[in-house]
Amino acid sequence: MKIGVICEGPTDYPAITCFFGHALNADGLSPEFFPLFPEMDKTRPNGGWASVLLWLSNNPAQVRIQKYFEGGLFGGALSTEPLNCIILQLDSDVIDDTLFQKFIQDRYNFKISTSETPKLRAAEITKVLSVAAEFDVMTGADRHRHVIAPAVEATETWCVAAFYPQGDHWELLRGDALTNTFMSALEQSEGRQPQIPYARIDKNQSRRRAFCKKHATGSVRIINTCEQFSQALAQLKNIAPSG
Repeated sequence: MKIGVICEGPTDYPAITCFFGHALNADGLSPEFFPLFPEMDKTRPNGGWASVLLWLSNNPAQVRIQKYFEGGLFGGALSTEPLNCIILQLDSDVIDDTLFQKFIQDRYNFKISTSETPKLRAAEITKVLSVAAEFDVMTGADRHRHVIAPAVEATETWCVAAFYPQGDHWELLRGDALTNTFMSALEQSEGRQPQIPYARIDKNQSRRRAFCKKHATGSVRIINTCEQFSQALAQLKNIAPSG
């Protein structure tokens, strides 16, 4: 199963590939992931919500479908076969960003709702990505092959859920609470004592890759406690080729 990934940044990519990868493998599937954006082989890959939306703008629906699903332009360093699907990821914490709100209003002509509930915050990200990816001009089959995976509040939430054996409120963590919980998990995973509070989340790529690989087996806890991850996983399983 060949899966393209469009995500916010280089620390989101290992969370997607390790956690979705383990969950798919556990169901008897063999996923192969391809980083469409950001390009992970670059020394300093660009990222962020603006870059994701720009990539989608620069790769409009019909071009994207032909290139990645029909094999018209696809090949070279990534693969010689078309993809089965593409994962689209954004963190839901961006909906509180006034610059993001203004951009969405100006570019797509709708106002972001800053709901407090995880489900509704994920719905806003789904709406943004559906419009940015031009779902309105796609067939139902092509829409289905675009798997929207909003991370509530961020892919660090998935990391926390994978690490801790107990807890079911992870998607409610925001701001400092998420920063401290994730950084504590990261430090403990590396054999260090957490030093709370933390000013920010460490975005070191090698640390994040190591963490996600080490705790990939915790994907079952992400499925059980992170509704949006579970829904995206179900869509991926539904797309997987038979046999």
